[in-house]
Amino acid sequence: MGVNTIERIKARRLAGTSMRARTEIIALALTLSLTVGLAFTVVPALASADKLKGTPVPDKDVASLVAAALSCPALSPQKLAAQLMATSAFGNAGGKGIAAMSDTDWSRWRPWPGAGRGDHAANILAVAHRTCETVGSLRAAGVKGDLWSAALAADKVGVRAVIDAKGVPEAAQDNVRRAGAYANWYAEQPEFTTKTDKNKSTKKNEAKAMDIPAGLVSDVTAAGRICPTVTPVRLAAQLRALSNFNPNLQGPSGAQGIAQFTPDMWEEYSPGDSTSPWNPDDAISALGTAMCDLTDQFAGLSGTNPYVLALGAYQWGPDVIRQAGGLPRTTVPQLVDRAQRFTQEYQKDPRLAPHRTPATSPAPATGAPHDPTPGHSPSAKPSPNVPASKTQPPMSAPPAPAADKATPVKCTLGAGYRIQNVWAGAVLDVPGDNVKHDAGTRVDMWKNTHAKDQVWTITKAPADGYVIITNKFTGLVLAVEKKSSADRAKLVLSAKLPKVKNQQWKLIDAGNGQIYLQNHLSGKVMDLLGNDLGAPRKDGTWNGSYVQQFQRQPRAHDQRWRLLKN
Repeated sequence: MGVNTIERIKARRLAGTSMRARTEIIALALTLSLTVGLAFTVVPALASADKLKGTPVPDKDVASLVAAALSCPALSPQKLAAQLMATSAFGNAGGKGIAAMSDTDWSRWRPWPGAGRGDHAANILAVAHRTCETVGSLRAAGVKGDLWSAALAADKVGVRAVIDAKGVPEAAQDNVRRAGAYANWYAEQPEFTTKTDKNKSTKKNEAKAMDIPAGLVSDVTAAGRICPTVTPVRLAAQLRALSNFNPNLQGPSGAQGIAQFTPDMWEEYSPGDSTSPWNPDDAISALGTAMCDLTDQFAGLSGTNPYVLALGAYQWGPDVIRQAGGLPRTTVPQLVDRAQRFTQEYQKDPRLAPHRTPATSPAPATGAPHDPTPGHSPSAKPSPNVPASKTQPPMSAPPAPAADKATPVKCTLGAGYRIQNVWAGAVLDVPGDNVKHDAGTRVDMWKNTHAKDQVWTITKAPADGYVIITNKFTGLVLAVEKKSSADRAKLVLSAKLPKVKNQQWKLIDAGNGQIYLQNHLSGKVMDLLGNDLGAPRKDGTWNGSYVQQFQRQPRAHDQRWRLLKN
């Protein structure tokens, strides 16, 4: 990993992602939908020898149980399943969802605003959070022994009664015993454990090679050039593990297509406005970008291979990996295990071998720096042959701005500019070919075609030191989607409201005629997804890729822009 990326990767890892908690809890039940009975360790049953048969856990809920059980050490997936079985048998419980909480409890414990009673993932997380808080309260009060059982008792008779009894009161013993018996039964079910003879059969079947369909090879090799770590071989193995290369697969947790993107993950990594997770070209491209970005996020975490953690994050969600300090300890089959087994097979496929042609210089090396000051001629248009890979560190880190003083940049107010990304060489664009879009349309990147909708005018904003950036063709202004202050929030066109800080930008000198564009409301700067990644599109371009905001990283190339006077 180049020295010029370390600072940015660390900051991005600390910042986390902007994906909602929901993304982490509706984690993909990926391998469950594709295989039966992978090998893993059997979790011991509870102390009681009693077992009570429960309702089988729906496939879509298994990953949610595993993720929610990480909320505190007192929980396990089978214990949570037992709680839900005891309260609702995984049914709707008269409109109160599988958690069967009172209106008061649901208002307090629902994990995100607007979470519905019928949302299983939200119900599971709500139960986990409530149980863990009760466990903490009981421990603080000096209650000893099995605090999970004590927390169940508190649900029945109240926390005070459990504290006074220093354990499970007699009035709650039947409820606790029943839930414990369910937990013993769930600990032996296929979703949480597997017998040895089935393991042997599974491994034998998985050892069989499956050729990559010829029509997908070019997609896989192109996506495997976005960053050095995520190779074509690794992507092929991951696609095999996720979907068996089936572009029409609908996963049990709502995952879609050949790469099994959940809707929230697709929202994060979609390569553009007109793309779909059901289209293999789009999905494989997005998978390459996602895995490169996730690998960067987990560089250095717990001393584990960041690519392994990235596979875990793709299955469980990044927050689960951070919370667990690595892969969650669970008997649920791990995507990483299956993908790594297939990797050995695809290393033998000559179609996936890396190209021997030396990598060319990246986009920042093309064209002379442009000084965005009045009367200065723009730099020459960069070469359209933007490389798709940066497997070799071809250049030094960009110069840091002097003393980081947010030096303002002079430009000709009212003049038209093309806003070029230093790393990509592409310019800020509006989707389509000179189309009059409505407010809310996301802006994207495109090669400089000198189209009318690639021209932006810069005018003074009411706030001192800030400007309004208006698309000359549409008349709409540049803003952050939903006025978000989060990292990774996308940039959109918006109806002009000059006093709204979300539409105001500061042009900050980055040296060598380059600038940062910093949003007034969020304080974040314009950015491309990932950590100076290679071109995400199959044709080696950034065409159609969304633009986002992120906290400023002095050594990042893809946060730097040039103003090319029209």
